[in-house]
Amino acid sequence: MPVKHSATTELLSPAGDWDCLRAAVSNGADAVYLGTREFNARINARNFSLEELGKVVDYSHGHGVRVYLTLNTLVKNHELKRFFGVLSRAYALGIDGVIIQHISFLETIKRDFPGLKVFISTQAAIGNTDSASLVQSADRIILPRELSLEEIKRIIASGVSAEVFVHGALCFSYSGLCLFSSFVSSRSGNRGSCAQLCRQQYNGSYPLSTKELCLVGQIPTLIEAGISGFKIEGRMRSPLYVAVATRLYRKAIDSYLAGKFTVPEKELTEIEVVFNREFTEGFIGGSKNLVSPEKPMNRGAFLGVMENSEIVVQRPVAVGDGVGIWHKNSVSGAVIKEIIAAGNKVTSAAAGERVNPGLDAKDGSRIYLTSSTGIRVEPDFTIVRSPITIPARKIVKPVLPEITPVTSPALKLLVKAYSLAEARESIQAGADIVFYDIFAPDFPEAEIGAYLPRIMDDAALSRAFDLLKQKRPAAILTGNAGFLPRRAEFNVPVYLDYSLNAFNDLDLLFFGRYNVTPVLSPELTLQEMAGLQNKDVVVFCHGYVVLVNTLIELNDRKLVDRQGLSFPVRQEGSYWQVLNSRPFGLFNDIRKLQAAGFSQFLIDHPGKGAHFSRLYRDLLQQDIPDRRLRKGYTAGHLYRPVA
Repeated sequence: MPVKHSATTELLSPAGDWDCLRAAVSNGADAVYLGTREFNARINARNFSLEELGKVVDYSHGHGVRVYLTLNTLVKNHELKRFFGVLSRAYALGIDGVIIQHISFLETIKRDFPGLKVFISTQAAIGNTDSASLVQSADRIILPRELSLEEIKRIIASGVSAEVFVHGALCFSYSGLCLFSSFVSSRSGNRGSCAQLCRQQYNGSYPLSTKELCLVGQIPTLIEAGISGFKIEGRMRSPLYVAVATRLYRKAIDSYLAGKFTVPEKELTEIEVVFNREFTEGFIGGSKNLVSPEKPMNRGAFLGVMENSEIVVQRPVAVGDGVGIWHKNSVSGAVIKEIIAAGNKVTSAAAGERVNPGLDAKDGSRIYLTSSTGIRVEPDFTIVRSPITIPARKIVKPVLPEITPVTSPALKLLVKAYSLAEARESIQAGADIVFYDIFAPDFPEAEIGAYLPRIMDDAALSRAFDLLKQKRPAAILTGNAGFLPRRAEFNVPVYLDYSLNAFNDLDLLFFGRYNVTPVLSPELTLQEMAGLQNKDVVVFCHGYVVLVNTLIELNDRKLVDRQGLSFPVRQEGSYWQVLNSRPFGLFNDIRKLQAAGFSQFLIDHPGKGAHFSRLYRDLLQQDIPDRRLRKGYTAGHLYRPVA
């Protein structure tokens, strides 16, 4: 018999407002996760004020349900005091745990907030066992949705507690590695304001619009794998969605723990109606087909195809139900006001009946049920739990690490090259360090720097370490946190790609322990960068910003949106990247960064590393008119802060 982890199997439901909170609690959630109006990754949900949070905790604890606060956005330097102030007040109000993205905050929270569970957000992109070892003191790691079941098992076997998403929306980009919304709409997904550009049209369809995750059929496998937390996504969805999704998974988990697993068919049918974009079991279930390119919206449950004003309904339907009418490229909505079956008016029809639903729909139109009068928020069972009590707490004044100003070293131009020829030309053109893909077949020994991809599983990371020891590169640039625990094995300069989101002095202090130099996040403005105490960092100065990193295969070489903006697509290692439609360029503004104390700069413009090495060497030494040079470029967030 498999081991049943009943003591650690926790069902977490989203609570975007009071109605969703009540729906989650009454339908069987073990815990709810929610946000206040600051520092949470769903800042556009209704959320809760700090004043309300005490009532939320009292209500949840009174029903035996734990409360986890999402403080999982990137935090700027000047916001650190406010961030820990919010956490301190929430702690005093009795929250059970906090979800954070900055792994640099972990040590302080664990030390100064006794009894508070700390969960590492999926936004931290902890995707292999080496990166998981960085946060072993966390109470739980919320793993990226991109991991396979075997990868999850390996991470759990390394000694950490893991949580996974089991239901809801899937991001197209790998968790935490997305700048799409930030650079195109100025709404940063890393700061909770994602504009959901992946749900928009490109190349005439919706190639980035993912299906809806549904892992209810995998519950036994997930429990037996040792996963501690099962999370339902959806803090911006309706109370009805929260209710139905929660009781679907509550019943499934309980049936397994009782020794006879069944998928609750009634609730599965209901959740299809309430919200779905086609269901998939995602990477955990081994699915390769994760995109639904036809339409990005909720489609509901398939009801039938219109033929001579009639349909053979595939599921029960009643007067008052809502439907979506799909005909070729158009979608419209309607409410069923009458049903005629066998010439008679009826109030409802059973699955298999041929009826006239009184819809203005052409022959061949697909009809989807999008709401049903029979679906209720209230459950058909009662959950009885003992109330949760915690010791009284006071507001904590955490002791943040002391930040000692660090000056920048001598001027260095760093270049990421895309061929060995470009690498060598860039060095001749004045680049101090050039990085080239360590997995490239022609990577030379002890000549240039090595680039390690942003996304690597255990096998890829192990192979990278073997190649590094064999090739002995002059320096290393890595976008994967899994490199850090083994950094001491390599006696060369190591730089961290901007995908690791170095955002404040606490981040820089944390990374500094590993003797590495981070490339600052391109979401920081010039003023925000200048406010950092540590200037021994790299500033991205020129090239194409990577907007999306994804394990979902992209077949097109470019994505063209409705405004005509064209976003290049390329493959890097085992994943694909979407680049910004316009390259980024500091040009003469690099002298302002130099005046602010920075002296290390990164160029990443494929095929043009040598050209821009010469240009920026000249720009750093003399004031060259750059107005014509800037044409076709963007200054990104240099003067435009993200919210």
